[in-house]
Amino acid sequence: MSISAHRRWGLLLAVAVCLSPLLAWGEDKKPDPSKTEDFKGKVVPLADLIAKTGTRLDPDAVPVSFALVADDGKVYTLIKDGGARLFFNDPALLDRPMRLTGRVLPGSQVLQVTAARSIIKGQLHEIYYWCDICSIKRGEKMSSCECCGGPMELKEVPIR
Repeated sequence: MSISAHRRWGLLLAVAVCLSPLLAWGEDKKPDPSKTEDFKGKVVPLADLIAKTGTRLDPDAVPVSFALVADDGKVYTLIKDGGARLFFNDPALLDRPMRLTGRVLPGSQVLQVTAARSIIKGQLHEIYYWCDICSIKRGEKMSSCECCGGPMELKEVPIR
């Protein structure tokens, strides 16, 4: 083999080595965006978090901006949708130990909540709102029962 052939093979080998981590990633190794994880921590108003840095959130953003401060110190902004709506509608659930199940949007610290459980004295509790009159169970706080107009009461029942 000539010197130029050795150089070409060497260059080809170097390129192959450099690309090997990218090729090994492959389609089957990409993170699954539908996979959920559990996160323990407290849901707090985002305005309270950023106020500690001397910054203020715009007033119109305050009621729609919450974050999970995880036990490991990471902060996740919550998406306001069906999974996290209970925190936006009921201040009684804020700043308390919780276990949220959800998925982090790829490349971010934004959390889409799929389930929320409270932690009371170390035990997981199901969270729901109950109407005694109609025996209706709801996943979020409402000003009154949509069936009878009666009061909806927060319930936290231990999970066995």
